[in-house]
This record gives sequence, C-alpha cells and structure tokens, in this order.
Amino acid sequence: MAKIMICFMVILGGIFLTGCQTAQISEDHQGLNPIQEEASILEVAADSPHETIVDTEPMDPIDDMIRKMTLEEKIGQLFIIDIQNDQTGNAILSVNEEVKDKIIKYKIGGVILFKGNISTKEQVLTLIDDMQALSEIPLFIGVDEEGGMVSRIGSNPAFVEEPFKAAFDIGKTEDVEAAYNEAMRMGAVLKELGFNLNFAPVADIYNNDANTVIGTRSFGKTKEQVTPMVISFAEGLLAKNIQPVLKHFPGHGNTQEDSHDGLAYVHKTKEALEEEELVPFIEAIKQSVDSVMLGHLIVEAIDAKYPATLSKKWFAYMDTLFNTSEVLFVTDAMNMGAIEKNYGPEEAVEMSFLAGNDILLMPRDIKRAVDTIRNAYENGRITEERLDQSVKKILSKKVERNIVGIE
Repeated sequence: MAKIMICFMVILGGIFLTGCQTAQISEDHQGLNPIQEEASILEVAADSPHETIVDTEPMDPIDDMIRKMTLEEKIGQLFIIDIQNDQTGNAILSVNEEVKDKIIKYKIGGVILFKGNISTKEQVLTLIDDMQALSEIPLFIGVDEEGGMVSRIGSNPAFVEEPFKAAFDIGKTEDVEAAYNEAMRMGAVLKELGFNLNFAPVADIYNNDANTVIGTRSFGKTKEQVTPMVISFAEGLLAKNIQPVLKHFPGHGNTQEDSHDGLAYVHKTKEALEEEELVPFIEAIKQSVDSVMLGHLIVEAIDAKYPATLSKKWFAYMDTLFNTSEVLFVTDAMNMGAIEKNYGPEEAVEMSFLAGNDILLMPRDIKRAVDTIRNAYENGRITEERLDQSVKKILSKKVERNIVGIE
C-alpha cells in the first residue's frame, strides 16, 4: 500500500510540474496570435540547453601505441634472435654491422645472449646499452640463467663470488624461501647488467631416470616438490623486475629424447598429464607468473602429429586449463633439431605463430622468418587482429617490466 501511495505522489508531482511549465508558457504568450505563439514556443525550445553525451573514455595507451606502429614494427616484435657468432665464427662481444643491421632493419623484439657473448661486466653493459640505443622500441634482453648446469653468468667469477645454485639442490632443501632468495640474488645480477628477461625457472618434473636433458635443472621428481619452488623462484625474479619464463611446457622431464636433437615424446594420457606434469605450470600461472615457453614435445593424447610449439590442438586444449589471453607464449628455440630436422623454416615459423605463440625464439634466418610472417599477413592467412593480439601481449609485458614507458 505504501509503495502504491509513493508512486501516486510521484505521478502527481510530475503532473503538477508539467502544469506549471504549461502555465508559464501560456503567460509568456499572452496577446500573441496562434502563428506568433507557435514561433515563440519553437524559439524557447531551440534556446533550451540540451545534454550532449560525449565518449571521453581515453584509448588504452598500448592500443594507441600499436595503432601508430608500422607492419614491419609489429612483425619485428614477434622475434627474439641470438647473436652468438659472427660470419667468421668468432663470438660476438660488441655490436658489429651484422647485429646493427638485424636490429634496425628487422625491428626485432629482443635478443638472447649466450655464454660466448658474455665476458666482463663492462663489456656486457656496453653491448646491451648499444643494442638498446639502436632500437626504437626497447628490446627484451634475455638469457638462459637457471643456475647449476645451465648458467651463462652465474658460473663466471667475473660476475658472482658464489655460483648460482642448481634447481635440484634448492629443491632438496624443501625451503621456498631458499628458492626466492636465490632468484632474488640472480635477478639483482641480471638487472645490474641490463637483462630484463630470464628463460627460467624450469617447471619440468624430473620423473624419468632415462631423461638426459633435464636432470638437475628440475627442482625435483614430484609435483609436490617442484610446484612451490617454481612459484617462489619466479616471484624472486619478478621482485627484481626480471620477467621469468616457465619452461618447457607441457613438461620435458619425462621424455627419453632430447629436443635439441629431434622431436621428444611424452607417453602419457591427458589425465595423467593433468595430475602431474602440467601442475607446476598451471599453479604458477594462477599466481600470475604469466609467461611460458613451449617445448618441441609431442604428446599423442593431445596431438599425435605436431609438437606443442606448432599445434593448434595444444592451444585449444590450454584454453580449457587457463586463460591463454593473459599468458605470453614463447617457443623454444626454432633452430633446434626437433624443428629443423622435421619442418621447413617457413613452415615452422608460420605454423608456430598461427598455433598461438606470441614470440618466436631464435629462428635460424631472421630475414626468412620476417618475410614468412609478412607473406602470410599479405595473403590473409594471418589477420591484423591476430598480429595485434600478440604485439599487445609483448608490449604489455615490456610495460610491466618498465622496459617500455608510456604516457
């Protein structure tokens, strides 16, 4: 009854206000003939203020940046290249004409340095500074610094007094703080030298004694050992503003083959993978460790024909596990035996991008790789939307790590 009475009063009030307005117009128009009165009413209506709705929502600054980029700049962001040796086979320790040409001409997204590129602090600082100075969009400067057996910097006394520990030794402590602190120590050294991206931690579970490629690079032999260590180690790198990259999805620790030499196989059911190998990756992604390297691994239960790096089926399956739109996907090196012995270079580059990868690591020939993506774009196999999707993820990570600044 109260609601009915309120509604009645509101309606009555509206009628009263309307009546007042009508009365005021009638007073204003006294003494006018009908034509004059109608003209006067139209003038009042024309002079009345009208509310103008204007869309003032600013454009996302990264979207705005992408809108201003050329096709060449967008394509270049998809690639991280290596510069290990010059044409005479000597290790590259400073920017030469070949390095300069690759950065400027192909507008690459990043460079990964290897042990041969790393000599002294002053040399590394100069090399990285000079490369950054050549690039209009700041580069990812990456490295494989896992500690232990894969250590480009941490085993060099010119950079650290105590070598970086192997993941397996950290895992044996069962102390997540030990993982975090070691990653913090590592991240501080990398940051000081100018690195901003580390292809670590290894999230593989070392659960096959016949495996020769992972071993002590893993934090342990079970998901219970590996998962918390992976998360803590990644968080330690992030604390020093180094972008971690989990590897090697969906898990290289159960293979007998080494993907450096050829395709590697994981002989497990999808359910078994979800119970073990995938757990460290999925749980780390849930904790916002959102960059993943895919391995050149075939799991017949998901895709019997193509490795995860080239497989649309794998990306469709990952969509059921986590939000892939929030994860930056990087291929394992495209010059590894698993790829080069089984696929043509153009075929592998196009397939890996169309599958869903954002960054293609270490193509053998950057010119052919860039041309492949451009040709696929110009012929409609790669859409602008698909290209922009990856470019936005790449730039977003660069902004998060303060590599790229935006207004």
